[in-house]
Amino acid sequence: MPDEVVNPYDPVSETFNKSISVSGCLPAMGYSFAAGTTDGPGAFNFTQGTTTSNPLWNAVRDFIAAPTKEDIKCQAPKPILLATGRAKFPYEWQPNIVSCTVAKIGDLLLAAVPGEFTTMAGRRLRKVVSKIAGAKKVVLAGLSNIYSDYITTPEEYQAQRYEAASTIFGPHTLDIYLNKYAELTTALMKDTFLHPGPEPPDFQDQLITLVPPVLWDGNPWGKEFGDCVKQPQRQYSYGDIVAVSFIAGHPRNGLRHGRWYAIVEKLESEKYDSWVTYATDADWETKFIWRRDSKILGTSFADIEWEIPAGTPRGTYRIHHFGNYKYILGGIYSYHGFSEPFELT
Repeated sequence: MPDEVVNPYDPVSETFNKSISVSGCLPAMGYSFAAGTTDGPGAFNFTQGTTTSNPLWNAVRDFIAAPTKEDIKCQAPKPILLATGRAKFPYEWQPNIVSCTVAKIGDLLLAAVPGEFTTMAGRRLRKVVSKIAGAKKVVLAGLSNIYSDYITTPEEYQAQRYEAASTIFGPHTLDIYLNKYAELTTALMKDTFLHPGPEPPDFQDQLITLVPPVLWDGNPWGKEFGDCVKQPQRQYSYGDIVAVSFIAGHPRNGLRHGRWYAIVEKLESEKYDSWVTYATDADWETKFIWRRDSKILGTSFADIEWEIPAGTPRGTYRIHHFGNYKYILGGIYSYHGFSEPFELT
């Protein structure tokens, strides 16, 4: 967060009292962050409310990324345990640029916040947005756009409990947010242009993954991908569960964005063999379960279930499975398969 001219919030009069120039800090996590909270305490000798540093942990910190004297002064009274704003490998450890949004839906103002506001910090933000917009209903929606840990009040920051130690931009974090959301709300209500500011970095071309790749997919002897090896019963009633299984490839061979791995089809015309989609794997009544049968042979199954809801039109149905398999010598190929038809009576 860069230097900003802000109107510090006066919690007593609940007004803006004066304008001063303050600065946000490079991100850093404090000692009390490692202490955890009452419902999830940390390890070692870290405790909440710590405002002094330890030479041993400072040495560990500096080995990862050492804060400058300016960083230490800016974050005071927080003792820096992790100088996350200085750590760049393999990517930035915490964001230096965050996105803030205000939306209006009728009389509702929605403040999309990129972090976890404490109760009092949230109240002050709602008060600012409500006063500018004249709105009776202001809702904070987090975590939105990006995650920048906690946001505490300046008073809470001085106490350096877990949330304050996790307020990464320093003691003036809330003041800067109040200023930004005041600007956004004013621009929204007056329908005026507001410069978007710098864009957050895009690391999509540099992403790494620890998920092991799909090496190959195998099919049992005499079977093809898409063959239905567990057929449905001939007849079902409301509340029954149709369960079938197909010879399958790994789902990660082809992520079917906007499409499906499984659908329930209804027979519209027996004469023309015309089928229409009745339900998909996005419906509550369906389940798509992929299971690996053998890591060595690469064989796997797609188990598909459909719990027939009351009111479903009676008629003839079938299950249709889609997927992709990876050939052992290279290449990814699509397949599909059907179950036998069954009757809903």
